[in-house]
Amino acid sequence: MTDELEDLLKRLAAATGADAGLDRLIAARLEGSDAPDPVPDYTASVDSCLGLIGRVLPGWHWHVGFGPRGIFPYATLQDSEDLFEALAPTVPLALLQAVMQAVSARGRPSHRRPPKPGGN
Repeated sequence: MTDELEDLLKRLAAATGADAGLDRLIAARLEGSDAPDPVPDYTASVDSCLGLIGRVLPGWHWHVGFGPRGIFPYATLQDSEDLFEALAPTVPLALLQAVMQAVSARGRPSHRRPPKPGGN
């Protein structure tokens, strides 16, 4: 994981709600020059988070709910090989933490796995 991604994951873990500065940082580090303009309100909007997932982790599946105590939202992201989970004060923050875990594990945004030898 790069220092920039690690820093972003730490900031997301410490966040408690909407944060425009964090939104700009997410756009810069995950979407770079392809970031939408204006910057989406990732930390406040589930729809913005789902758009981000579609752009940086195409084909991944997401799920949200409440953690074991029923207090905090959780989110999961998975593809055919990996599953990432996060618990946070809000659904967008849980989704964003799971996105950061997945992107960090893959080494970069927009990971597209090469086709397997022999077909599908």
